[in-house]
Amino acid sequence: MTKKFYIGECLQVICGLLSDVSENVFPDHRPEAKGKQMQDMVVVSLPVTVNDNNVQQDTVIRFELMARNKSTGIANIIRLQQMLDTLTAKFPIVSGRYSFVSPTVVLKGNDGLGYTVWNVQARLIINTTDNYNF
Repeated sequence: MTKKFYIGECLQVICGLLSDVSENVFPDHRPEAKGKQMQDMVVVSLPVTVNDNNVQQDTVIRFELMARNKSTGIANIIRLQQMLDTLTAKFPIVSGRYSFVSPTVVLKGNDGLGYTVWNVQARLIINTTDNYNF
């Protein structure tokens, strides 16, 4: 039996569920700054090891909520809070083989590129029982 990890599919699934958090949702990393700057965005990544436990895999998923700072350089707390509330209201998120549970919030702060970042981390459980013949 070949071991399969569902990283690409997982990122596609969860990014597709976040259009109400921001119009700009990206898997893995943010795009380079070119042209018109976005007012907000979400970057979804799997920043740590994916543990294989035979019938399931588990890891941490990170949602980086980013909002452009106001012209004064101050964080746009109102927009960040809206994004956070919209995201956390979705939990627990269950879609196919993926379960996203137990969110926690870590305030990251100014990224030095004009955005303030709030991280939401959650546990990701991936059901892999279809890989086995019982």
